Amino acid sequence: ALGGNGFGIVGVNPDPTKFSFHIAKALNDDGMGTATSVLKGIKGCINSGSKVISMSLGGGPKSSVFAELYKEAYDNDVLVFAAAGNVGIMRDDYPASYPLVVSVGAVDRNGNRARFSNWNDQLEIMGPGKEVKSTFPGSGYGILSGTSMATPYVAGVAALVWGYFPECSNQQIRNVLARSALSMAPNDAGCNRKTGFGLVQAKSAFDMLDEYGCAAGGEDYDPPSDGGVGGCDQPLADLSKLEPKSNLHANSVSTGSASNSNGGCKKLLLTMLTDNYGYETSWQLTRAGSSKVLKSGPLGEENFADKTEYRFMASDCLDAGTYEFHMKDDFGDGLTPPGYYSISLDGKTLAKNSAFGYEETTRFTINDNSPPAAGGGEETKPGAWTSLFYEDFSSGFGQLNDGGSNAMHVDSKFGRNGIVMIKRGNTDFDAASVYSDSIPLNKNRGYNNFKVVFSFYANSMEVNDRFCLDYSSNGSSSWRRAKCWRSGADFENGTWNDDVVKQFRPSVNFAPNSIRFRFRGFSSDNFDRVFIEKVRLFGRKEPVAR
Repeated sequence: ALGGNGFGIVGVNPDPTKFSFHIAKALNDDGMGTATSVLKGIKGCINSGSKVISMSLGGGPKSSVFAELYKEAYDNDVLVFAAAGNVGIMRDDYPASYPLVVSVGAVDRNGNRARFSNWNDQLEIMGPGKEVKSTFPGSGYGILSGTSMATPYVAGVAALVWGYFPECSNQQIRNVLARSALSMAPNDAGCNRKTGFGLVQAKSAFDMLDEYGCAAGGEDYDPPSDGGVGGCDQPLADLSKLEPKSNLHANSVSTGSASNSNGGCKKLLLTMLTDNYGYETSWQLTRAGSSKVLKSGPLGEENFADKTEYRFMASDCLDAGTYEFHMKDDFGDGLTPPGYYSISLDGKTLAKNSAFGYEETTRFTINDNSPPAAGGGEETKPGAWTSLFYEDFSSGFGQLNDGGSNAMHVDSKFGRNGIVMIKRGNTDFDAASVYSDSIPLNKNRGYNNFKVVFSFYANSMEVNDRFCLDYSSNGSSSWRRAKCWRSGADFENGTWNDDVVKQFRPSVNFAPNSIRFRFRGFSSDNFDRVFIEKVRLFGRKEPVAR
């Protein structure tokens, strides 16, 4: 819903350059559908790379098929919202009552629970749902009421806030929305079955993440779906035990540089509106002085569509260094207005243009203002990254171990020497893995924040096939998920992805005495393969919560 055009209403995020839609038609023109049509719609959203799914629908019994689908979505960092129902009684309506779906109730214009809004143990959060102006068949507008009105409001807030903190997980965004909600329980009692944690608050959610970082949303689970309990039992973080991080997103980028001293994940955001010739447009991200492409688009063999808005991350987490973003047009006339492109970092625009000819290059620098690492037995100063592990696979697996027959060392492949391959993890995930032994840590240095840096090349990975980075601390036999990279969303086949960075923190409360990590493949075909080169692990000390 665009703002400033004199029509209809203004959406939660009125700027169309700040998000992109994937619309899946699961119901017919009469608002009816089948389990098959809804299933197809949800899968279409997941396969398109959607991060937030809003479902203003309900009906049908609980289903193991749908429960498994929502588990797949949650474990792939997707956040799903659904309407609680409009009978005004206590009952379980689906899909809202699945624990891995956020159940949304409705409030009226006075901020009170709407009388029609259903309630149960899974109700989690509330949004505006009474007498809401909305689009109507026939290109018009109408006044509607229902939890179906409230759901897109809450989903929109999730997308808006997540866009500023892309390094956070779906679980953390979910928990922050709940923690920051305006309580509607009697005597401000927190959460109850009729109003959940309360009315969604976009600004409060942003401020909470800005102050505490992703830790405000609690720790991630392995698998992530284990943390999706739903309702008042959703495991929220205790903010009193967290150390404020002091305005994570306040760094200036106006001079084409940014500081990385706060340890936050910095990703380049690309916003683009193509002209009538989308196939002419492409882009690349490289390190300055290097021909290696870190990211590029469009993905695979597909062209950008004509006259279409795009908004996505054009990088993984960026280390300190100088980078170049190359915007290209094969015909040499740039993007015909109103077409344009814009790149930004930490909310600050680095470049925005339409008439860039054949190519325009924007150079920007991310500074690391951390003090140098301490030597000897001295305590490490906060903010200094120290190398803990390095493996280039020049001699087999080196310091890593293979999990089984679906991991192997390759002397040379795709122009690189010394790489390790993982493949086909659909039946035995552990066999498609490589892992380190426990790496002892010097307690005097207090390492509690870690990052893995590596390069990888994917071959024949189908959409949503993925590989993941896990970690374990203090000799524990259980693993926790740091991140999964999915084909079609996070990478494309047939190109090297260099210096990919993932940070993780085992606990906000203590520094572990040992750490280990692993890469594991999840795919469905024997020809699906991921090749990994030069793995590095770094550690540093950050303030521990008190």
